[in-house]
Amino acid sequence: MKKIFVAFLLALFCLAMGTSAWAEVKFGATTATRDIVLEEEDEEDAGEKPVGETPGGLGVEEMRKDDFTMSLKSDKPDGVYKIGEKITLTFKSDTDAYVTVLDFTPSGQILVLFPNKWVENNFVKAGEEISIPAQGAKFSMKAGGPVGVDVIKAIATNNDVPVFDKENNDVAGPFSVIKDPKSATRDILLTEEDVDEEEEAAKAELKWSVASLAVMTTDGSDAPTGFGVAAHGDATIKAWANGTSFLVGERVFVKILSDKGGKLVSLVDEAPGKNTNNLLPENADIAFAPGEILILPRKEDKWKLVAAESVGVDTIKATVELEDGTQLELAFSINVENDE
Repeated sequence: MKKIFVAFLLALFCLAMGTSAWAEVKFGATTATRDIVLEEEDEEDAGEKPVGETPGGLGVEEMRKDDFTMSLKSDKPDGVYKIGEKITLTFKSDTDAYVTVLDFTPSGQILVLFPNKWVENNFVKAGEEISIPAQGAKFSMKAGGPVGVDVIKAIATNNDVPVFDKENNDVAGPFSVIKDPKSATRDILLTEEDVDEEEEAAKAELKWSVASLAVMTTDGSDAPTGFGVAAHGDATIKAWANGTSFLVGERVFVKILSDKGGKLVSLVDEAPGKNTNNLLPENADIAFAPGEILILPRKEDKWKLVAAESVGVDTIKATVELEDGTQLELAFSINVENDE
């Protein structure tokens, strides 16, 4: 394989409303082979989901709810683990709840981490902190390949309702795997199904919350990790893409997850030649809520990110501003390579 060099190609044409003229967008410094522009999204691209975190079309950004307070964390604040390294997750609800913890893996699987072989009852009392593995458990949980980002969701409901179809999972050691990720769209919680009046009444009383966590697995090498982390007080902010390596022409999605609400101030690409190029349209207004996985481009955006013809390693830098006015910078790197 050829030595990897990277460039991002991002192109945007904003079609002026009511006219056929194209609105011009200003760019940062560029070279002929490393231009960062914003490209109008084709109709066939509309609604396209980030690769690797959308089994069966289920967008993780759609799984967000806060009827009550849920917390989810790992034993390493930055969430970065080497393959084979032990991981401990902890979660807590401020109200009595039935909790299911799902792991959306980089390979597209959905693992059910809780309940599991050793803890079959998923009822959790208010304020009770639960660990996976549980304290004193006869097993450990280790980071496995492939390299990439796992998105973990703790889904809590006030009623004992099924979060997924129990007939659609296989036991895999202490955990189970949802056999058909494509069915997750209809299996996971808020699906629209025909229900009778009694079931509808019970559904109306349903309250639920979701806590999100991003965990990065690395191979311990100097290769780009594809994960950026910044911290301020009790807030941790993470940024990553929908993969660590991309083929030329493949779409790229950038994601941001923060414990605190805020807004995205800038998103730039630092190419190998140290040119810094803007990756957002001018005057973009992009806010994020606590616990929300912000995925760029958003559904309503008319631009896209595409891996360019040049190959190699680029550094993507995001500057965010939290609700208290604090600005933080996160940076991560990705590979782009030819299919040769």
